[in-house]
Amino acid sequence: MENLNRRDALQIIQSLREGTPPPVRLIHHLHVGRQRWLEGMAWYLDAAKDADLSAVRFIVGEYGSGKTHFLRMTAHIAIECKFITCEVTLSREIRLDRFDTVWRGMMSNLATPESEGKPEGIEDILNRWCEQAIESPERLTQMLSELDRIQQLDPDFRKAMRGYLQAYVQHGDRDSYLQWLKGDSIRPPGVRARIDRASARAMLRSLIHFLKYLGYSGLVLFLDELELIRDQSVRVRDANYDVLRQFIDDADNLRSFLLLCSVTPATINDNQRGFSSYPALWQRIGLMFGEVEGDYRAITVNLDSPAAQLTDDDLLEMTKRLRKIHSIAMAWDAEKVVSDGFLKRLVDYAKREASELPYPRLVAQSTIAILEAKNQNPERELMDLLPESVRQAMESIRQQERLRHRPWEG
Repeated sequence: MENLNRRDALQIIQSLREGTPPPVRLIHHLHVGRQRWLEGMAWYLDAAKDADLSAVRFIVGEYGSGKTHFLRMTAHIAIECKFITCEVTLSREIRLDRFDTVWRGMMSNLATPESEGKPEGIEDILNRWCEQAIESPERLTQMLSELDRIQQLDPDFRKAMRGYLQAYVQHGDRDSYLQWLKGDSIRPPGVRARIDRASARAMLRSLIHFLKYLGYSGLVLFLDELELIRDQSVRVRDANYDVLRQFIDDADNLRSFLLLCSVTPATINDNQRGFSSYPALWQRIGLMFGEVEGDYRAITVNLDSPAAQLTDDDLLEMTKRLRKIHSIAMAWDAEKVVSDGFLKRLVDYAKREASELPYPRLVAQSTIAILEAKNQNPERELMDLLPESVRQAMESIRQQERLRHRPWEG
């Protein structure tokens, strides 16, 4: 953590307080365990980069098991391999059955090696590309010619890229092309149709080919919290499952593309509301599920399996990392005040109290709570702070879970 500054340390702590993992560029400061499964992910990234592999994988685990953390750690590795990554979390505002919201989320959340994994969106990517054309009229002509030679670009996508490039160089109106690319219902000059569910496959393919042309290794798309689809009405649920099926079908016909989906076990096993309740989707993916011990490249990454679960030693190491992060954030010597021995007691106490709550998340949020309490109340004994800090973390987790499961509007 030598390179961790106070601002970033504060951001990590704030993320954990809100019940989310740190952002991609900071996730490695907190990561512990599951090394073999990450090596399996690295294999897929290498194959996508070097052999144009396209694949779908499912990250399976109960709420709080570390699915989003695992996805972001994968994104951290992908960024180092020069992939573009994109995390789309389903919610009332971003739904698969309203594809324009998903596409808009993708265009806003594209992260690059240049941004160190921080979402910067399609506009910054395009502008870096366009800056090359300012060198000379000949360079602009060359870039337009290169665009025309990229195979498998949708005609509207190609025209939008040409229009944006020329408008950038000529200081013209490029906003209409940008808004079209973000999924708005606008048709810039030369473009015939908007990006919608019907054109999504062609546009996703075009986007990946364009990113490869720019020199990136490919695209890694994370669809997080797919389990929320189970809570919706039959009509909304089936519409979402159908779009997921289309995404999976797309993956078979693309190059250098990884689609990583996080789900709970119930999403797979629930015959009434889960994947298997929608035959068109289940016929496509039903045989994907299952695992073989020791196969870290299986389609399914089961974080709830005994081998993949974080050990007490892993969690103790995590608390030590949190202590260091909190020391940097709050400018105090937490290690001098909160000993390794006490952190071991905290892990054991949280394990006993966890009950139905996610154990790793409870340990993380309890650690932050007790560090906050001790930093602000140095006169109080740690053992006195322990029970109330764990209770505070438990209530926070329950509240976060209640907010996640609000029904979407039909």
